[in-house]
Amino acid sequence: MKILLSPAKTFRKEALSSVPSIQTPRFPEMTEQLHEELKKLTAAQWQKKFKLSEKAARENAARMNSAQPLTAALAAFHGEAFRSFHAETLKAEDWRYCEEHLRILSAYYGLLRPLDAIVPYRLDPMDKAGELLPLKLWKPILTQALAEEEVLILASQEYARMVEAADAVFVQFMKNGRKAPSMEAKKLRGTMARQIVDLKLEQREAVRQLQVGNYRYNPEQSQAKLWVFEEGEQE
Repeated sequence: MKILLSPAKTFRKEALSSVPSIQTPRFPEMTEQLHEELKKLTAAQWQKKFKLSEKAARENAARMNSAQPLTAALAAFHGEAFRSFHAETLKAEDWRYCEEHLRILSAYYGLLRPLDAIVPYRLDPMDKAGELLPLKLWKPILTQALAEEEVLILASQEYARMVEAADAVFVQFMKNGRKAPSMEAKKLRGTMARQIVDLKLEQREAVRQLQVGNYRYNPEQSQAKLWVFEEGEQE
């Protein structure tokens, strides 16, 4: 089973001390193509193109044109899902499980393993880098990479579009008959991913037995490729 998470736009400011040795991501040539385009952008172009604040635009322009410290992907991202995941509390056996089963979708790096070395970046699947569209660039590569895998998608729909795995299930959290609010859904995805890691689940079907906060699997609302976890008690 491969569990897919979305990345985050925010990164930890301090490195974790408990992280094992880092490694090179799987698709450096593709990342370099994107980097070559992004480093051409001025701060003003970053601000206009990506609708960033002046401060964020300057930061991203500087990132693309200077050396940055490398950090393991799972320890680098610090958005809502990752704060709920709590990578800082992972033990050695947890890291081993994560390295085998957990993957992070990325518009810049493609498909990240937890210990892949990354630098902070800002790029979404539909953000063009020159003439390169990350969604179009990565989709065939990631689809092939996951072709033989049993996939559980705990990513947003935006990032889930980056791959068309034949055996993939998308997890949807529902609240009051609607999709859970974005921020809450991110936290739930991170919490579910951590539950899977703690339990060392090997079979995807076992995920349906989990309770995430007050959300449980609803078989009546679910489909073969879409598992719905709904707030409230289910019979």
